[in-house]
Amino acid sequence: MNKAELIRLIVQIEWYMFQRVKSAVSAPCQLQPEAFKRIRESVYETWSEEALVSCLDDFETARQNGRNLLTEKYAQMDDLITSARENPVIDQIVAIEAQWQDEIRRSYPALYNRVCRSTHPYNDGRNFSVYLKGELQTYSDRTIELYYQEVSRALERNENLALKSLETLVKKGGYSGLSHAEGHLSKIEG
Repeated sequence: MNKAELIRLIVQIEWYMFQRVKSAVSAPCQLQPEAFKRIRESVYETWSEEALVSCLDDFETARQNGRNLLTEKYAQMDDLITSARENPVIDQIVAIEAQWQDEIRRSYPALYNRVCRSTHPYNDGRNFSVYLKGELQTYSDRTIELYYQEVSRALERNENLALKSLETLVKKGGYSGLSHAEGHLSKIEG
């Protein structure tokens, strides 16, 4: 199975699970399947095939066992349940990715305000770190470790994977790149 097929299958299962998340307020993406698909594909396109295979296995295993990883993610974000997973690299991944989000905020403020979760100290899913930690806690230790290796290697290369995902997303949205999207959104907000 190639990378594109792995991503397609993961996003298909995620969408199925996401549609079944019961919360007080529906997330806007629950009503926009194509937007959800573009966002999630853009994230997974930065992952290695090995990490994607492990992630797909996590979703398939959860589905076979009657678990909804998206329900668990949102319940953790809203502090309704605590995770049994205490993998120490989760906090390391979150710290690195929060730095990447701050870099996006400084470089592309209009795009950040429109597309990204805030790094302000909200204690719920509006906060990027709370959101990412909730998601990572639903993955197996193998997937977490593989993703941590990717994040660490990117950091060593001074590469921002969140920025790469965002660039992929804006291109899927019809922009030529980050600067084009920032310029357009700056005019709208201004």
